[in-house]
Amino acid sequence: MRRALLILLLALCVTFDAAQGQFGVPWRHTPTVVVVGAANDPRLALADAAVSFWNATLKELGSTFRLGAVAHIVRPVPEEALQAMSQSVVGAPAGAASIPPPLRNPPGGITIFLADSEFVSFTGPFDANSKRVIGIRGLKFPPMTLPNVARNVITHELGHAVGLGHNSDPAMLMCGRPAPCRPALFASDEPRLFPLTDAERRQLLGMYPPTWKSL
Repeated sequence: MRRALLILLLALCVTFDAAQGQFGVPWRHTPTVVVVGAANDPRLALADAAVSFWNATLKELGSTFRLGAVAHIVRPVPEEALQAMSQSVVGAPAGAASIPPPLRNPPGGITIFLADSEFVSFTGPFDANSKRVIGIRGLKFPPMTLPNVARNVITHELGHAVGLGHNSDPAMLMCGRPAPCRPALFASDEPRLFPLTDAERRQLLGMYPPTWKSL
């Protein structure tokens, strides 16, 4: 009986750690943000704006946590590794996601890869060095071709890197699986970012209170 209980507890811990590895784990230090892509990629400016959005939101909440300096690196992105990581994160059961070698130990605390290929945009779990990888779908593939979508997709994925999960409200920035929300809902003729829920704002302040300090 004790053995069976121990196995159950270990299974629950693995599931919990896997879920927390994706969402809900606060940063203990200020993460640098590195954006990797082509020199003329219009998403570079959107990534900068996404970082500014999260820092402004944290400031408004009274948190002392901030995302760190943003650096741009011009080089080819590992398309096949991003595709494999996307399938692992999106399609696999909790805890089954694996990090392909080209995505291990990325250059930033948070590294955003601006891809040219087709896959579901994702935020990968913390690796052994407590870093995160964000993969952004190519601009030529719908719904990234729709106005305002790329802006919100990048900001949404950065929200996961900060620690937020999904909600089920299609009018909100962090709506996503298992709810039927998909990036096409971000389409708008006017550039705008979708808002956070009150619960998400409380969660952010809980993870990053006014007393938060970088270790």
